Amino acid sequence: MSQTIDLRKKGALLESSKPAVEPEPVEEPAIEVEGESSVLPETTAIKWFTLLSPPHRRNRVLYATIGLIVSAGLAAYFLHDFLFSVVLALAAIVLNLNATRPHRQSEITIHATGVSINDEHHHYADIKSFWIDYQPDLKELSIELKKGYTPIIKVPLGETDPLEIRRAMISYVPEKEHEQSLLDHIARLIGI
Repeated sequence: MSQTIDLRKKGALLESSKPAVEPEPVEEPAIEVEGESSVLPETTAIKWFTLLSPPHRRNRVLYATIGLIVSAGLAAYFLHDFLFSVVLALAAIVLNLNATRPHRQSEITIHATGVSINDEHHHYADIKSFWIDYQPDLKELSIELKKGYTPIIKVPLGETDPLEIRRAMISYVPEKEHEQSLLDHIARLIGI
């Protein structure tokens, strides 16, 4: 039969079961190994350099600009819609300004706190989801942010291993497929 403990007498039972002299804790000597640090190693960051947008194809940009200007003229003449004509003309100007802008290498870093693009850091708490498009003609990391003004950032992978990027991000951010928008297809077609 098991021993029954009367909870009303528990305080007296605990006091009588304490040893008269408490043993002193024994400290074990610290063993120091030469060449090893007691600090855990930091997780390695994945870093690569890439152009955020491909080099412009001058012929395609020129044809798109001419098409926008002709469309603006036709809209003004046939539709008598001058506001739409102004929007098309401004689109042609922006397209040309974008084509003449010099491209520079951007540094992309994925580390334990988030994703850095040059000097701009995006914490994992600000990232809604990510997706890696890895097709023969398209190799890019797509990051959907919780912010409204820059909802999706597309980063070309270059020669970086997509499985390594996925392993680094999957524990912090959910992976969700991002659909290519019509604007993405048009930009890729024009080459901007």
